[in-house]
Amino acid sequence: MSTDPANLPLPAPDLKTDTVRVGSAVVCVLSGDVHLGTRAIGDEALRRALDLRPALLAVDLDAVELFTADGLNLLLAVREAADERGVPFVLLSPGDAVREVLDVTGAAGVFEIHSTLAAAAARHDP
Repeated sequence: MSTDPANLPLPAPDLKTDTVRVGSAVVCVLSGDVHLGTRAIGDEALRRALDLRPALLAVDLDAVELFTADGLNLLLAVREAADERGVPFVLLSPGDAVREVLDVTGAAGVFEIHSTLAAAAARHDP
């Protein structure tokens, strides 16, 4: 058995993403851990979702288990990019880990937060 690091299996990423279109909205679901080591994965998924030019970009955070300042910075950066493109950006169902960071940093007031996509879509329906 070789102990050469090049031959060792790579660990699975701590963050999984899934993006779905629901009507004119795009929902990007993040599940797992959002931290410095997974920020690039989340950034790629969210920017691809934004590139679809949806009428609403929603980030479902219900299944996020670990959320650090790097996750917050990711959301802030994508929210700014969405604002520049005129795309409403909302957070859906942030779990305890996300809520704690949003509350401790005072960033909860910076984001539009909804418990469901239906509630968010109703607010942004043209």
